[in-house]
Amino acid sequence: MNAGIVILQDGTPCIAYDEVLPFPIHHVEFSREDYQVSFIYETPDKSIQSRKFEFPLDRPFVTLLEKRKDVAVAYIKNGDLFEIKMYSVVFVPD
Repeated sequence: MNAGIVILQDGTPCIAYDEVLPFPIHHVEFSREDYQVSFIYETPDKSIQSRKFEFPLDRPFVTLLEKRKDVAVAYIKNGDLFEIKMYSVVFVPD
């Protein structure tokens, strides 16, 4: 999965990804240890799964997440953003 971070026109931080997700996102986790984010899913059988992104976030984006406590997540296809939804950010460990 390829992903990128962008700032929407209204200043909202956004994570854009290019692959169909296996389940709806429940929330986004940010690890203070490695500066990486994960999408957290709840499966139909109520188990928890996650998708951790490979690269750490840059400090200015992290500062924005810490300030806002939420992030937009969007599916990107052919350069356009679709299905933009807001999710809370859980900071771990905290």
